[in-house]
Amino acid sequence: MYYTTTGAYRRAKMIIDYVNIVLCAAVAVMAVVILFLRSNSGILFPAIFATGGTVNLLSGIKKILNRNMVPGWVLIGAAAVIYVLAFLCLGVVR
Repeated sequence: MYYTTTGAYRRAKMIIDYVNIVLCAAVAVMAVVILFLRSNSGILFPAIFATGGTVNLLSGIKKILNRNMVPGWVLIGAAAVIYVLAFLCLGVVR
């Protein structure tokens, strides 16, 4: 990942990229666990939603740092919707 910016913005973008990679790997692991533990994996489904919302939130922040305001705010809005769905799923699971 090569960035043309320097300093704090460059480090922030790199950290966002690395956190997104870790979160996407966590979603993949949780999805595999759900496949194998179907009856005992109720809390993992809302956790996948929340993790996906965090990925969207961080991607939106990165877009805003790149001066792409409209796509950034759309991703942050999508993250808000996903968080609401995660809390609704959490209410159904309990």
